[in-house]
Amino acid sequence: MRQFGSLQTVPEDTAWTRFEHTWGEDQTSVDCQSDIQQVLSAWRTAVTELPYFPEHPTQDERDFQATEEYILRFYRRSSLVHEDSTDSPQLEDSTLYGAPSTSSIAVQAELTSLRSERDRLRWEVAEKDEQLIDQRQLQRELAQARAELQRRDQELARANATLERSKKRTHGGPHPS
Repeated sequence: MRQFGSLQTVPEDTAWTRFEHTWGEDQTSVDCQSDIQQVLSAWRTAVTELPYFPEHPTQDERDFQATEEYILRFYRRSSLVHEDSTDSPQLEDSTLYGAPSTSSIAVQAELTSLRSERDRLRWEVAEKDEQLIDQRQLQRELAQARAELQRRDQELARANATLERSKKRTHGGPHPS
């Protein structure tokens, strides 16, 4: 057990590492309690941010890339084009007569659709992350405001007690020793 002034921390349950706070009867304990509550509320705030690094694709992006490669590899009309396993295979843009093939146009349309869906989903994720960060900031500010309100309430209670003691003294009441 460690003791700092009038504050004592007693391990309540070592598996959960929660602590019970015992307060002394001095004027500084109210401020200490408020400070400790602010620290504990800050510790309870869990911030989980998933940073985005373009050079390290997410699982969804890897899945999209695999789908794109699958479409390009298995829906081609000609097997004459050399397939490079390191890069995405290129579409054959035209038939033997110079006109774009129907399957090539369909594949291009599907890829365009998938890319626009991916971009829309990325935008939604970024927007949700922003909202989540804003919400966490508001929660922190609310916790700070609650701690400040509690501190002010305690100060008011202390001032009221002091006022009552002084009224008793002026009216000839018993002196507290």
